[in-house]
Amino acid sequence: MSYSNNPLLPKARAEAVRLVVERNIPPAVAARKSGIHRTTLWRWLRKWHTLNQNVQLTNDNRPGRNNAVTGVSSFRLSACVWNIPTRSSRPRFFGRAVSVAVVDRIRYYRNRYQRCATIVHAYCQREGTVVSLSTVRRVLYRLGLVVRKKWQRKWRPPLPRPDATKPGDLVQTDTVHLYDHRTKQRTYLYTLVDVYSRWAYAEHHTRLGQDIAADVIRRSQAHAGFHFTTVQADNGPEFGRHFEELLQAQGAVVRHSRVRRPNDNAHIERFNRTVQEECTGSSCPVATNLQGKVLAYLAYYNQERLHLSLQCRTPLEMLQRC
Repeated sequence: MSYSNNPLLPKARAEAVRLVVERNIPPAVAARKSGIHRTTLWRWLRKWHTLNQNVQLTNDNRPGRNNAVTGVSSFRLSACVWNIPTRSSRPRFFGRAVSVAVVDRIRYYRNRYQRCATIVHAYCQREGTVVSLSTVRRVLYRLGLVVRKKWQRKWRPPLPRPDATKPGDLVQTDTVHLYDHRTKQRTYLYTLVDVYSRWAYAEHHTRLGQDIAADVIRRSQAHAGFHFTTVQADNGPEFGRHFEELLQAQGAVVRHSRVRRPNDNAHIERFNRTVQEECTGSSCPVATNLQGKVLAYLAYYNQERLHLSLQCRTPLEMLQRC
């Protein structure tokens, strides 16, 4: 059995050992009942013997308590320890550990100046202590002198979700990451869908950027023929502050979904799945002309494909109603 720090393992070991010790079940049978290999159970039995080597049989020598196979006859079972703890996985020898003298110098400069790891490393170099910057950071973290901050999405004030009563009231946008297993490269499919009419647009690019995302919105608005009032995006790096400024110059308001709430962008997430299942797939070679394939699919999606959410109508028919 591989190493595990599951807190329930000591209890599981005790149950397996009890089958052999208390119920006199052969170790091979007990191992099958416990779902482990018989050699694993034998190791647990040896550990159990080591834990209880000082517990001798005094007045508990009753019939049925002896087991000649495991040598349990010399134990007083009522006083035995059953839970077999998990040994620490910490290595016994650190061949490349930082010396105590270097650690003391790092601690000294940190406590004296209360500066960052870069400054502490510079002081160590000035006095001739040979240590790398990454080692200084690692030692400071291990000593508890610095705390690694978790990377968090930038908080944005919540904006009310507008009602999609006409085309352009609410447009959702996202990016699909496509991976080429042959060249180990990523390409990106910028997607957009109008919540009211389900009209969709997509462009394929080899780079992820806020300028590209804003240009896709501008070209899709010209292609759609109606103005985008509110554009909703997730918290990806391609939809940052510069993206908001570019869209505000186009007369659109940017609304971000909540962090780790993909249901806020349910319409665009469903379109991303549809375009991958029916057009691009999850992986695509970089050399192929994917943009032409996507444009051909968009013509079918917007003009011919029936949508259940539109009562079996097409997005073009929804736009013609307005």
